[in-house]
Amino acid sequence: MSQRSTMTMRATVERDTQVAKNNWGRPDVPILTVGAAVPCRVWSERRTDVDDAGKSAVVHDLRAHFPKAADLLEEDRLTIRDRRGRLLFGGPIYVEEIAHGTGSGSRAPHRTVGLRRHL
Repeated sequence: MSQRSTMTMRATVERDTQVAKNNWGRPDVPILTVGAAVPCRVWSERRTDVDDAGKSAVVHDLRAHFPKAADLLEEDRLTIRDRRGRLLFGGPIYVEEIAHGTGSGSRAPHRTVGLRRHL
């Protein structure tokens, strides 16, 4: 079975194309440009329940496989759906790190991507 056939999910990539700065030199309100749906496979590497002084949260360490040719940049925003368009991972989900395929893994037909999810 090829890696491509296991990419049963689709990620809609939204990229901030805002280049203007406000009066304080900070980026202005983001202007998100929506790209095409990209095949992928997303999974939760680890789930941690955090309880701090009566506040509880669930932290997911998300990972994904994307085709090597996928147009992804760090800080792109993703929406993950199945092939039929049903939402699988609510977001926003951001691309945090992109593995560039070093060493023996460079022959793999995919790239592994670390994701960050804000709840």
